[in-house]
Amino acid sequence: MGDLKLPGVGSGFPIQTFVDATVNAEKAPKEALFNRRGTDINVKLSSYASLGVVLDDFKKSLTKLGGAEAFQKRSVSFSESGFISAKADQNAVAGSYTLVVDKLAQAHKVSSQSIDKETKLGAGSLDIKVGEQSFTVAIEEGKSTLAEVAQAINSAEGNKGVKATVVNDDEGARLVLFSEKTGTDHQLEIDVRGDADGLSRLLDTEGNLTEVQAAQNAEITIDGAKVTSQSNEIKDAVNGVTLTVDKVNTEEKPSTRLTIGYDKGAVESNVKSFVEAFNKVVSTVNKLTKYDAETKQAGPLNGDTSTRSLMSQLRRMLSEPVEGAQAPLQNLADLGVTTNKDGTIALDETRLKKQTSDNFEKVGALFASDKGLSKQLSTMVDEFGGKNGIFSQRTESLNGQMTKLGKEKESFSTYIEQYEKRVYKQFSAMDIVVAQMNQQLSSVISAFENMPTFGNKK
Repeated sequence: MGDLKLPGVGSGFPIQTFVDATVNAEKAPKEALFNRRGTDINVKLSSYASLGVVLDDFKKSLTKLGGAEAFQKRSVSFSESGFISAKADQNAVAGSYTLVVDKLAQAHKVSSQSIDKETKLGAGSLDIKVGEQSFTVAIEEGKSTLAEVAQAINSAEGNKGVKATVVNDDEGARLVLFSEKTGTDHQLEIDVRGDADGLSRLLDTEGNLTEVQAAQNAEITIDGAKVTSQSNEIKDAVNGVTLTVDKVNTEEKPSTRLTIGYDKGAVESNVKSFVEAFNKVVSTVNKLTKYDAETKQAGPLNGDTSTRSLMSQLRRMLSEPVEGAQAPLQNLADLGVTTNKDGTIALDETRLKKQTSDNFEKVGALFASDKGLSKQLSTMVDEFGGKNGIFSQRTESLNGQMTKLGKEKESFSTYIEQYEKRVYKQFSAMDIVVAQMNQQLSSVISAFENMPTFGNKK
């Protein structure tokens, strides 16, 4: 109906144009109001979402400083690289150790005699022992080439950690077996049962496989004390430290010095991240709550009490002494953190480095104690930006308003449809009345024109 632009049948007036103008006069103010409300709600939803992002990043920075291991990490370094590596947990005591790698752990490896790779060795079985454990591999008559024997070993039920492969050389093919684990506790022994002229051809004249690589334990010395290990990974030879030997020391480099210390670099980096994350919170809040006196434009959260409360509590916590902290580190200022005029904070990295060097454990008490700054700030941030925090409640309320606005728009759309029909009906009725009046007027005029004249005078 809105596209129909026909004039009135009786009046000749553009009825549809009159209808459209009347309907738009009714509709436009309300739609403008809906649009303003929708825009306002969306802007505030976006604002609270932005706050949620920076608060989440801020809390992550607090977690790095307040977690159970935040100040328990250890650093490791070596005077010579390539011989040994190490990991140290919170139980490791800071100190230095002289290490010498004498031997690397090796897995036992044995090889059969060389034969043609297509040779069928016949049926039988192999009894394979790995250290104190053993298992048996049955070999079928028709599946007894070297490759098939290797496959049978690798897939054998109860295999105790033996791998087999075939190596082809200039003299033929050899079956090679090796233990999956290093050390002398995992030496291999193989006995052949069955066809004496078949599987027994794998063995030498003494009934053994040829040793390619002897089983060997890793051997190191730590400050002159010998340590032996079945594998190249040695745990707790130094309390809280896992060593991995990579290469035997040489005459040119007969030893390496391991130094264990606190991971101060990680803490310094985490403090810097804390400062950066806090400043992002401040910058975001300032942007959302600002008021430009020249343009008289206000930010979407200007006057919002919750954001003012957030910043007030943050500033208070950052300036107050921390319960449980120890002199000379009782607040952030002692660590080199100061407040700028715009509410952001600045970090004196030289002072931070000195405090982590001289008072590392006290830095930990400032942030990571039971009542430390990290836990206090995390709790407060959750009150505002957490799942059930103030900003989440505001967001939920705004989403509810948006849903209500959508229903109002649907209801108004239905009203406008009915309103347009009524207006069109009214203008159509007017058109009929005008048509009737025009007909009556035409009849009257015609009657006057047809009246007789008197005395030749009209």
